[in-house]
Amino acid sequence: MSTMTRPVESRDLAALQSIDASYASRLGLPPLIERAVLAFYARSGHAFVRDRDGELLGFVLAHAVWDGGRPTVRLARLAAADDAPDVLRGLLEAVVKSAYDAGVYDVVADAPADDAAAAAALRGASFEPRPMVRFERVLGSRAGERVAS
Repeated sequence: MSTMTRPVESRDLAALQSIDASYASRLGLPPLIERAVLAFYARSGHAFVRDRDGELLGFVLAHAVWDGGRPTVRLARLAAADDAPDVLRGLLEAVVKSAYDAGVYDVVADAPADDAAAAAALRGASFEPRPMVRFERVLGSRAGERVAS
């Protein structure tokens, strides 16, 4: 069996929705993957899937942001079926390489505080936690919903 990391594609929608729904359910988050979200991240150059002979094992969604200072690649979601450490590690390697190849040297990751698998994978890839708290507010008809991290 051959396992590879490749950029996300629109044809991955159904498989990624399944992995994302399971991940979101385990962590009490809203699912993130839908057609428009996938299209956005597919254009970012920093979103990848782990693929084993056509079976998707996990995904990472990241994109570059620039606030006038240093550009940053922001990792928004890292998920693997069964929280497989080797899948998470491979996905992180792909994001770090894509950032470096783009000349972006700051990579930040948002991960739910209770996602032990992501925390272990991130620490294993030399990411360090920062003492920050995210505050959020949802406006309009969605008021009261929790925003996906």
